[in-house]
Amino acid sequence: MKKFTQTTNVEFGPRVKKAFKDVGLGVALIGFALMGIFWNEGNSVKEVRALDEGAGVVVPLTDLTPSAENEGALVHINGSLALDRKLADTVLGIEGDAQTVRLERKVEQFAWIEETHTSTKTNAGGSQDRTTNYTYRMAWTDSPESGASFYVSEGHENPPAPIRSNTRRHKTGQIGGFMVSEGVGDLGGSEQMILTQRQADVITAALNPDRAAHLIAGVVQFSEDIHDPQLGDLRISYFTSDIEEASAVGKQDQGMLVPYMAQNGTTVFLLEEGLQPADQMFETAQAVSRHKTWVFRVLLLAMMFIGFKALLSIVDVLASAVPALGWLTSKLTTLIAVTLTVLIGGGVMAIAWLLVRPLVSGAILIGVLALAAVVGAQVRRKAQTTPSQSL
Repeated sequence: MKKFTQTTNVEFGPRVKKAFKDVGLGVALIGFALMGIFWNEGNSVKEVRALDEGAGVVVPLTDLTPSAENEGALVHINGSLALDRKLADTVLGIEGDAQTVRLERKVEQFAWIEETHTSTKTNAGGSQDRTTNYTYRMAWTDSPESGASFYVSEGHENPPAPIRSNTRRHKTGQIGGFMVSEGVGDLGGSEQMILTQRQADVITAALNPDRAAHLIAGVVQFSEDIHDPQLGDLRISYFTSDIEEASAVGKQDQGMLVPYMAQNGTTVFLLEEGLQPADQMFETAQAVSRHKTWVFRVLLLAMMFIGFKALLSIVDVLASAVPALGWLTSKLTTLIAVTLTVLIGGGVMAIAWLLVRPLVSGAILIGVLALAAVVGAQVRRKAQTTPSQSL
């Protein structure tokens, strides 16, 4: 492991100029966050309505043969999944089983990795000392960098990997007399394929490496000494998802199952591993939709908070001329940014759900007001204590 340190001094004037530029950045981030929240909540509302509509009209089929009476209808089927061929990694000659819907090749290289940690110290007068520690160590990684962009590139160059990770998926599959049109390759979780000696020999012949090949717990490693890997050594493993049975909800289009278009223009197409009833599939889809909505909510609220912090950064920089006052002001502007984020972001969310789910809208609004009250109390307390603490 190697360590390097870089310390730079940023004067007060340049910090003020950058803070004024950050005001514009803050406005842009807040604007993007607001548009994103409107889109996310609107899209979530549309998905809820589409899934509610689908759950009300879906036709469960026991006969897995397409019929004229169900043409164009939203149908539910489940049964054995048939695939038209075996997935194969033709580059290295590895083949999946008959029921493999996804074949993943993972290639790791023993390479240099750069890790950075930056700390900032504010001095009297508003200047800052920024110290960055760079640590270099060699480890196994499936995304090695060349080393050219490292702070200290000399002595930390990584050789180009002869092959990279790759994933192959089935696009379609057959359930009874229905061809499922999409999503088959995303079914199930991945489990490691335990490579045999024959498969290890096939991989070795395809790569023709300049290092000895070793088979360790189903993984092929190209190293002269497996206990002491060196720069450029490779490790290759495979992961598969094997699916025997599947369930699907979609529109019958002759002999295919395709996405169903709800009245609001949102498509409905559900596909799961195993024999799942229609009602359970729709409940799962609603849960997935809620989870996705919350992920975007958190990301967009974080963007809005960063925007408000950037907007208030000029206050932080000006106050930092007196280090103790700068620290307290930074805490205060953080609380203000949190309050504005909760009020504005949460308010937009509540409005979006008002007509579709009044109870959800009310719950969001109550949560927003409660959190805003708590944060507001913290802001007032900070505002009251800041003057006396800064003397």
